Amino acid sequence: MRRYVLLLTILLSILTSCLTELFAPSEAEAIPAFSRQTGESCSTCHVAYPKLNQTGQNFRTNGFRFPEDKEWQDVQDLKHVPLSAEIEVEAEYTKTRGTGASGQESLLKIDEVELLAGAPLGKEGRFSGYGVLSFAEGNVSVGQAYGQVNDLLGEKGHGLLNVKVGQFDIALPFLSSTQRVIKQRYFAQEALGILGARRQGGSTDSEAVELYNTGVEINGQLVAKEADGITHRYAIGLYQPKSLVNGNHLGFPGLYATYSIHFWERFTIGAIYKRDVVNSALDPFTPEGKKGVDKWGVAAEVKLGPFLATAGYFRSDGLPSTGDGALSNATHNRALQNYMAEVLFIPHDIPFIPNKKFVLGGRFDHIDQELAQSSSRTTFMGRYYILPSVFVQAEWRVHDGGSVAGTSGQDSYAARGFLVAAF
Repeated sequence: MRRYVLLLTILLSILTSCLTELFAPSEAEAIPAFSRQTGESCSTCHVAYPKLNQTGQNFRTNGFRFPEDKEWQDVQDLKHVPLSAEIEVEAEYTKTRGTGASGQESLLKIDEVELLAGAPLGKEGRFSGYGVLSFAEGNVSVGQAYGQVNDLLGEKGHGLLNVKVGQFDIALPFLSSTQRVIKQRYFAQEALGILGARRQGGSTDSEAVELYNTGVEINGQLVAKEADGITHRYAIGLYQPKSLVNGNHLGFPGLYATYSIHFWERFTIGAIYKRDVVNSALDPFTPEGKKGVDKWGVAAEVKLGPFLATAGYFRSDGLPSTGDGALSNATHNRALQNYMAEVLFIPHDIPFIPNKKFVLGGRFDHIDQELAQSSSRTTFMGRYYILPSVFVQAEWRVHDGGSVAGTSGQDSYAARGFLVAAF
C-alpha cells in the first residue's frame, strides 16, 4: 500500500509541476485561473489558499475584476481559457477513545477532483460567471454555479451594487465554508447551517458532500480609497435551502443578510442573519406545519504581523416543543449556540525565517445544544508547499462530547493528511 501511495504522490507532483510551469506564474500559491487572467500572483488575493485577503474580497465582489482595471477583453479575445483544476488526495485515521480495535477507522482515497471556471465577460465586464464541477466518491456534482450582473450603480469595476443568481456560498465575506484553511468543517457550517454549504450523508465529516443554496442576491461594497480607510460590504438575498433531515424539510425560500466592515488595515467585524422556513409534520402547533427558524452570528478578524486570528459566535433557534418532550429531544429541533476561535501563522513577512513555505494553525470549536450534551472540537494543522501550486497538509482533531450533525457521540481523535495539486 505504501508503495502505491508513494507512486501516486510522485506522479501527481510531476504532472502538476509541468502544468504549473506551463500555465501559472512562479509566485502563485493557489488555483491559477484568475492569476492567468489578470497577470497577478495568486498571493495578491489570498492570505493562504483558499483564504481571501481584502484585495481578494474586492476582486470577488467586483465580478473577478480589480477596480483599477479600465477595460476587459471580449470573451472571444481572452488570451487564456478561464479554467482550472484541483486534485485532492486524502488519508485519514480515526479512533474512538475508550474502545479497542473495532473503534478504529482508516481510509486512503482520491478525495476530490474539481474543474473550476470563472471570468468577467465583455469589454466592460458587466457580467461575470463562475462554476465548479466536482468528481468525488464516484459521483459528479455541481458546486457553486452562478452569474452576476455588475455595476448597476456607481463607477465601473467598483462593485457598489451587483445582482447574483445561481447556486453559491452564503456566509460572511471573510469567514465561509469555501475559505477554510483548516479543512475540518465548522460547527456553524455543518450543524447550524449558517456558514455556507451544508453536509449531505456520509459516515464521517470527510465523506459528506457539500450542498450549496440556490438564491438571488443583491450585494456590493464601498471600498476605501486609502489603505487605512473603512471598507463596507453587504449582501441581501432570498434562497432555497437544502433538506435538514427526513422529519424536517425546507419548503419556502428563506432570506438572509450580511454586513462587514474593515478598518485600520487589520480589523474586520461582520454579522449574518438567516431565516429558514421549515415544513415539519411533527409540529402540531404551527399552521400547515410551517415554522421560521432564526439563525444569526457575529464574527471578528484581526491580522497582527504573521498571525491571523478569527473568533465568532453563532446561534440557531429550534422548533417549538410539543409539550411531551418529543421535539425538544430530537437533534433537528434543538436550539444551538456555537463559539469558535481560530489562529493562523503565515510567515510571509518575517525576514529572519528563510523558508516561508509553511502555514500553521489551530481552531477551537464548541457547540451548546438544548437538552443535550455539549460538544467541542480542537484542530491543529500544518501545511508545506512542495511547489507553488502543490502542498501537503496534516491535521490533528480531538472531538469531545455529544453527537452533532452525524459526528460521533463518543470522544474521538483523528489524523488527516492531504496532498492538493492545482493547475
